[in-house]
Amino acid sequence: MQRSVFKRNSGYSPESQSTFTSNKQIQMNLSQKPFTQNILMISQHFNINLIIEKSVVDEIIEQLIVFANIHVNNQPTEAIVDTGSAILIIRLGFLKTIQQINFIYKNRICHTANSTPLHIIDQVKLEVKIRFITTYVTAHVATNLITSILLGNDWINSNHVHLFGDQKQLTIPDQHGQLISIPYVKPSFINYPALLVHQITLPPHSQTLVDITCQVNNAHNIIFEPYAHLISKFIFIPHTLLNINNNQAKVL
Repeated sequence: MQRSVFKRNSGYSPESQSTFTSNKQIQMNLSQKPFTQNILMISQHFNINLIIEKSVVDEIIEQLIVFANIHVNNQPTEAIVDTGSAILIIRLGFLKTIQQINFIYKNRICHTANSTPLHIIDQVKLEVKIRFITTYVTAHVATNLITSILLGNDWINSNHVHLFGDQKQLTIPDQHGQLISIPYVKPSFINYPALLVHQITLPPHSQTLVDITCQVNNAHNIIFEPYAHLISKFIFIPHTLLNINNNQAKVL
């Protein structure tokens, strides 16, 4: 499932599986033991069994997405630092947990790298603190952002932030020009693999409703994004919103 607003550093979904992402920011403990599960993909005339380790998926996500602990108006949260985004965006749901907000009323619609519409309803002036360094920003308020806040190039460039993926840290100068190193943090939520409950064979020019399962027990409005490689096999599964009940849902 999903990458919603991020191109490189946000919501990356490995191409070896279909995945779920919750727009309610479902939490997952990444300290859990790695496990191996069969991800059953469907193809024409034959079946494919793809085995992938969750620990490998986690490692890929951590390499491509930069997460950092910050405070927004003294409210702690986990931010994505995204060089693929031109602007700083905050989710409306998270913004409602912050008091003393100065709004700049503007309505607009932006589009992400994969052309997903991002509904911007407002702008707001905020204080963003990373470690002991305080910065001030004008954030765009979105109703359908998956993460709590995304620090885009407007924040990155204006504060002379540099990212070092090989060292898993970023640097930002303090008020005296001294570079302060900020280590990346492991994300507290990631995409979830969607697995077929029963292995199937899909004949050409046909469609079927299949049962899928994931690690999420019960949730509403889960974004489902199919495995991209299926398109090359002329298998088309629509992106959709799903409701998960007892770890299962249905996909056409």
